Amino acid sequence: MKIGVADDKLMLRISDEVAPTALEWQKNGVDQTRLTLIWGRIAPDAQKTKKPSGFEPRDNTSRLYQWGSIDRAVAALNARGIEITLGLATPAPIWATEVPSRHEGTYKPKASEFGAFAHAVATRYKGKVSSFTLINEPNLWQFLTPQVSCSSSSVSSCKPASPAIYRRLFSAGYKAIKSVSKDYSVWGGALGPGPRPDSNPRKISLGPLTFLRNMGCVTSEFNRDRKSSGCKDFEPLKMDGVAMHPHTAGRAPTDPARDPDSITIPTISRLTTTMDKIQRAGGVLNGSGGSYGEKHTGLNVFIDEYGVQTSPPDKLMGVSLAKQDAYYQQAAQMMWKNPRVKLLLFYLWRDEPVDGSSFGAGTWQSGVYFASGKAKPSAKSFPHPFWVDLESGSRSATIWGQVRPGGSSVVKLQAKVAGYSTYKTIKSLTTNSQGFFSTKAYVRKKTSYRFQYGSPSRLSSVRTVAP
Repeated sequence: MKIGVADDKLMLRISDEVAPTALEWQKNGVDQTRLTLIWGRIAPDAQKTKKPSGFEPRDNTSRLYQWGSIDRAVAALNARGIEITLGLATPAPIWATEVPSRHEGTYKPKASEFGAFAHAVATRYKGKVSSFTLINEPNLWQFLTPQVSCSSSSVSSCKPASPAIYRRLFSAGYKAIKSVSKDYSVWGGALGPGPRPDSNPRKISLGPLTFLRNMGCVTSEFNRDRKSSGCKDFEPLKMDGVAMHPHTAGRAPTDPARDPDSITIPTISRLTTTMDKIQRAGGVLNGSGGSYGEKHTGLNVFIDEYGVQTSPPDKLMGVSLAKQDAYYQQAAQMMWKNPRVKLLLFYLWRDEPVDGSSFGAGTWQSGVYFASGKAKPSAKSFPHPFWVDLESGSRSATIWGQVRPGGSSVVKLQAKVAGYSTYKTIKSLTTNSQGFFSTKAYVRKKTSYRFQYGSPSRLSSVRTVAP
């Protein structure tokens, strides 16, 4: 499992921060990042209903494209050896939508125009980036519309519409990117974690599991659906992995969301189980699996966005600083245990300023640093996450940690038993090539653990467990 961070404000919107941030990430062991490429900010005349005369969207060298901030970020990240995922996102230019007169960049973007844009991006950054996601959180109305189509004013008459739109967009983007280089990895999904019902059909968002089943043209029982929108002449989607944003919205990583149509950190198995069933039904093919593996090799999971907001500064949606610190370390251990999860990418590095204008605080405060640059506890533990897992009724603890950046490191596992005042080294371990280690310890009574490594010496967080 690779560890990542995404922060588009630092990497794409503040030029003076790009190189220092890339260096800081390298020092903290960040393997990978995601840059969000908003189609309507890069393509020309995005608010006009007609495409600029003479503009060829497939040609990345067109002077009308605005690549400057992306070029700068890609160069800085390449210089620090940080792998790059590009997320192609809406809103689209108005002229690239099916109904330009609506002036909505999220409303039915044209698959042909999206394919041309994807081709331009893939060509420009060939050899410089490794992977793509196509359309950010397409199950949310803020990013793709309409989410549902309704036969009356009643919400009960509504049926999913966005999966069929997404299916066309993803297919066009996948084919365009692969035509540039078969080495690119293109992930489907990048889904928001849960449904958002609303009395206004325009603001309904689909749950990720409902979205995926409809995307793959299967029923809730995973039989082939030949009646729904776009499913009569359905061709299975080919993708190389599935991306997910399993935010837990203030809950602990072990506390699942109550809605069965949601996917959060503790319910990643819902995602893999659903995708495996869709795949067996022929709704999705694994493009990285070879001819036999297209149906039989399960898609790996790439968590390209996970964040927990803190209070301070977000008093409405945030958890305490100590909880965020613990949740980030525990989530890393949980995802490391899942062999299907190949990336855990934290969002953000630095808080966005609080503006108080909309949902929550109006912006995101999930960084490991405050907006001022002051470190949170999660920043201090980021280079060396540590977790001790002791199941109820057991005295055998699983002790897990990582030294970032990876490479072989010697760690001294230390313990302090209740009633004693000092830590003692109980075991020396050597991390694997990615810096991970895992071991077992017998817990007789309440015990605090930590690990020590490096020169000069560094200490991890302390984890205390009791049988």
